[in-house]
This record gives sequence, structure tokens and C-alpha cells, in this order.
Amino acid sequence: MEIHFTFQAIAAGMAKLFFLVLLGCAIYRLKLVDDKFIDKLTYLLVIILFPSLIISKTITHFSFTQYAYWWVLPVSAVAFSLSGMALGALVFKLFRGFGSRREFMCAVGFQNCGYLPMNLIIFSFSGLIADRLLIYMFLFISGFNLLMWSIAPLFLAGGLKRGFRWNVFLNPPVVAAVFSLLWVAVFGKGSMPELVMGPVRQLGQASFPVAMLTLGAYLCRYRAYVPENKAPIISGVVLKLLVFPLFVFMLLLLVPVSGDYRFFLFLQSTMPTAVSLIFIGSYTGADNRFFSSIIFYSHLIAVLSIPFWLGIFHLVFGT
Repeated sequence: MEIHFTFQAIAAGMAKLFFLVLLGCAIYRLKLVDDKFIDKLTYLLVIILFPSLIISKTITHFSFTQYAYWWVLPVSAVAFSLSGMALGALVFKLFRGFGSRREFMCAVGFQNCGYLPMNLIIFSFSGLIADRLLIYMFLFISGFNLLMWSIAPLFLAGGLKRGFRWNVFLNPPVVAAVFSLLWVAVFGKGSMPELVMGPVRQLGQASFPVAMLTLGAYLCRYRAYVPENKAPIISGVVLKLLVFPLFVFMLLLLVPVSGDYRFFLFLQSTMPTAVSLIFIGSYTGADNRFFSSIIFYSHLIAVLSIPFWLGIFHLVFGT
């Protein structure tokens, strides 16, 4: 598999994201929307738009028979997040006077595993290679979503200390992921009637621009470009974009996996902090000031760090 990633392709993918984010910031700055409206829009994303995206992508693209080892990717997503959170917990002990421990762990543990890599794959590959990498991404996201939309909100709200409850999985994104896999298992890939899938697909497609506009409003609301505590932001970005990719790179040198799996997993390890954290933070009472700043700066630095890491990957593995 030949890699065709260039700085221009990566910058183009990031530019699309930043354009919508800046537009959302402008809308908020001009007071066309208020805090209450943005919070309601976040609720709409969580209960309608994100679940629609999960259902449309999974049922349209996934098949158990085509991917015998499909479970490796969702398991890898969970492993990525948990190991990143553990790394964040270790480094957090160095800070003094910064109380957002859970937020710091999540910022290091959860990456932008959907929109950004999707754009990079579409820009840089074509044909069967692009289709295969996109399906890998949807499988990876299924494991990511189960953790992101179940354990992460409970963890941020401090609920894990009060004991785990199974009803934490009964939130719309997790239900959508489980429903989609069960549908494919029973009825097969692409079997949902177009009468239903058409509107669901349109709702899912709306999640990207709505999420980016909402993110822009939150970044403006919390003044993301002026971090309240610089040391945790700098440390979090270094861990997310330099230390964690290095850890995964060394692991992939030791573990025998196919070239396309190796490339996809390494690509995921280089991604900046997950945008979804700010939406989860809005309804769990988390430190969204910190989330907004680390999301902003990790995406900004990723314009340089992603091509750097992919260049190293190409030199070592020759693909």
C-alpha cells in the first residue's frame, strides 16, 4: 500500500475544520446565538445527529463476513484510550494547583478518530484502498464510541467512584452502535430500506458542520486561545501528539500486523484531542475551559506533527 499523504492534503483537511470552527466562533461573537441555544444544539447532536451518523455509516459499510478479525479494531480503540488516560494520570502528578485531573486524562486518552482521519483518507487515497481504510475507521469508531459515550461521561462526572451502573450504556450513541451491529448481524450490510436510511444518512451528514459550528461557539465562549493554565495544555499536547504516537510506533515495530492495519493504527495514534469531549463536558459539568483550549491547540499543532510522523512511518516501513 503506497502512502500519498502530503502536507497540502493534511492542511486542506484541517482548513475545512477550522473554517467551520471560525464561522461558529463568529456567530457566537456577533451574538446571533446565546449559551442556552448552544447547549440545546449540543443536546441535539448527542441524541439525534451523532447516533444517525453511527447508524448510517455502520449499516452501509460494515460486514462481519468481509472482515474476519473486525473485532481487533474496536478493541484497539479501547486500548488506545485507556493507555492514553493512564499516561495522562502519570503525568498529572507533576502539576500543582490544577484540579482538572479527569479532564486532562480524557484529553490525552481520546483522539479525533473520525472526522479528521476521514478527510485525510479521502484526500489521499482512492479505490479499494480508500474503502478499506474507511471501513477500518468505522470499526475503530464503534469501540471508541462505546467508551467515549458511556464510561467517559460517567468518569468526568465522578460517577465511577459511586459504582458502575449498566444503564450508563443506555445513551443514544452507544445504543446506535449496538443497534447497527445487531442489524448487520441479522439482516446484512446495506439492508436497511432507503425510505429509512435516506433521512438517517442526511441527519448523520449534518453532524459534521453542526458539530464544528457548535465547537467554534464553545471555543469563543471559553476563550480557548487564552488558556487558563498553560502547563497542562502544553503537557497534554506533547503527550497526545508526540509521546503517544512514539509509544504506538515502537509497539508496531514489535507486533506483526499487516501493512494496512499498521498504517491505520499509527494514523489514529497521531490524531489530536477529540472534539466530542467538549460536548460531553457541557452536560457533565466538566472543565470545558480546559477542553476548549487543548482541542484548539492540539489541532493547530497537528498540522505539523501529523506529516512529521507519517514521514517517519514512510522511512521506517517503506509504504
